[in-house]
Amino acid sequence: MNRIQFKLFVRLAACLAVALVLGLAATRNGELVPARAAIALVVVAALANLLSRAFARMMVEPLEDVAEVARRIGRGDAEARLLFHLHDERDTVVGAVNRMVDSMQAELEQTRRNVQQLEAVMAEMIEGVLVLDSNDRIVLVNTSFRELFDVWGEVQGRPVVEVIRLPAVSELLSQARDGSEPVFEDLDIRGHVTRTVWGRAARFPRAGARAGTLAVFHDVTEIRRVDRVRRDFIANASHELRTPLTSIQGYAESLASGPMTPAEVEAHVAVIQRNVHRMRDLIDDLMDLSRIESGGGAPDPSRVDVVKLAQTLVSDARTRLAHAKIEARVRTPVAPTAWVDRKALEQVLENLLTNAIRYSDEGANITIDVEPRGEVLEISVADTGIGIPEEALDRIFERFYRVDASRSRAIGSTGLGLSIVRHLVQAMGGTIRVESRVGQGSRFTFTVPRDRDDSETTSATPPLS
Repeated sequence: MNRIQFKLFVRLAACLAVALVLGLAATRNGELVPARAAIALVVVAALANLLSRAFARMMVEPLEDVAEVARRIGRGDAEARLLFHLHDERDTVVGAVNRMVDSMQAELEQTRRNVQQLEAVMAEMIEGVLVLDSNDRIVLVNTSFRELFDVWGEVQGRPVVEVIRLPAVSELLSQARDGSEPVFEDLDIRGHVTRTVWGRAARFPRAGARAGTLAVFHDVTEIRRVDRVRRDFIANASHELRTPLTSIQGYAESLASGPMTPAEVEAHVAVIQRNVHRMRDLIDDLMDLSRIESGGGAPDPSRVDVVKLAQTLVSDARTRLAHAKIEARVRTPVAPTAWVDRKALEQVLENLLTNAIRYSDEGANITIDVEPRGEVLEISVADTGIGIPEEALDRIFERFYRVDASRSRAIGSTGLGLSIVRHLVQAMGGTIRVESRVGQGSRFTFTVPRDRDDSETTSATPPLS
């Protein structure tokens, strides 16, 4: 007999004892007195009712407490516990319930931490993540996905076709849904800016009934652009090297094939030498460009008199200028000094001057100007040559790009000079731009840092408009 049963037995025995006393009181000389018997029955019934109510209350109250604790747990109350002690078997139930609640709270807290970690990882991912349920409704997207596809607002629970109306994405998700293996491919996303996105989608789980689809998207626009530039560079470099090499091979075979007059031999040797020089120049430019792009050769800035350097370069080109019947001058006689790598600045000016000579006809003029502009010096190399078409201005600094390929090859241009100029100017912390009109000439203008210790001086001629 447990404690609850014992208490119940005691209460029932007491009730019967009271009933017995009342029954005895209802008799007189061994005969039943109706009035007293009635009163006794009423009293017994009342006592039994009170006893049953008290017993029911004693049994129900703990159950109500359990129900209340359950409701508090459902509302997220982590402190909900059963606190009463009855000193009987019900205390075992109380302990079990409290231990169960503790276990549930621990699991809930671990789940909450896992969700927070997942959200943190998803928020920091540069890849866009999309999770769909078995009905192709959105379960989850991260910030990168929203930015990549320009998707904002509430999307959870919506069909994916309503949120992303791109045939390429729909096709990728359909293939993943219907197949058993992951699907991946490049997608062209056209919007304000056309981008290339690498997408990978797979159903989960791999086997059995499909629970949903997971897709990951990565913006590879710049990677694909670099790949195209690399492929174009290799193709162009191979072509540029093959052309003079073919000439060298042809003239060398002619020399080896049989006797020639001294004049023929001299002409053949001259062609071979010219193409050897062309190959050497191309290789030198390729090495320079590779060194500059890879950051090799740290800049060694020093104080440089830009006007004096430009005048020296013009003087050194006197023979070429005279042969081409072109006039060149440094129009600014005095200007503040620059704080740059002297060799880099010299290479920039020399390439721009050479370019102006190559693409100018007889009687043209070349002018070099140096003007102070706040903390920088603005240097321009202008010519009155053949000019550059407007549609070519955006590509003029690309490697191997030529406006007039036939003329460029005839005058020995490697097609790398302006690309080297742009990289060197950027390495010196400056910018470069070009203005040109066909038949009127071109002006290349770039900036370099000015020597801060140099006092500001004024050019002898007014700034160019």
